[in-house]
Amino acid sequence: MKKIAEQVLNLIKRCGTADPAGICEKSGIVVHIHDLPEHINGFASVYEGTPFIVLNQSLEYYERKITLAHELGHIILHRYTNSVNLSMNTSFCTSRYEKEADCFAAHLLLAGEIGELEDMESVTAEDVSMITHMPLSMIKKAFFGE
Repeated sequence: MKKIAEQVLNLIKRCGTADPAGICEKSGIVVHIHDLPEHINGFASVYEGTPFIVLNQSLEYYERKITLAHELGHIILHRYTNSVNLSMNTSFCTSRYEKEADCFAAHLLLAGEIGELEDMESVTAEDVSMITHMPLSMIKKAFFGE
């Protein structure tokens, strides 16, 4: 997971922002908001060489930001892997890709809020969850391997 943290820092440096929407804009990643089935927060893919992310229009602000960061992780880490196709049409386990995208999102969103952590003597997973608005389970998977 150290490699993912380094990739996130390099991406932030290159784009000049830790905001997922800003990174998408500066990286030429098209973001669409659509009415998707309730159980789908979003997905990422590449069409004719152009990466794109589709987000469910029903998501609240922080859910949308977390989902965008997660899907951006898929594009950065797994650009040429069609995990939707793999999970629907094969017996290949895609949970590793999901964990890596969660880790990417956690590092990216935390980097955007790092100022809030500087004055704290110690930081818990609960603190990170509260600051980034990410589910505690996602933070624990990303940083503690749980």
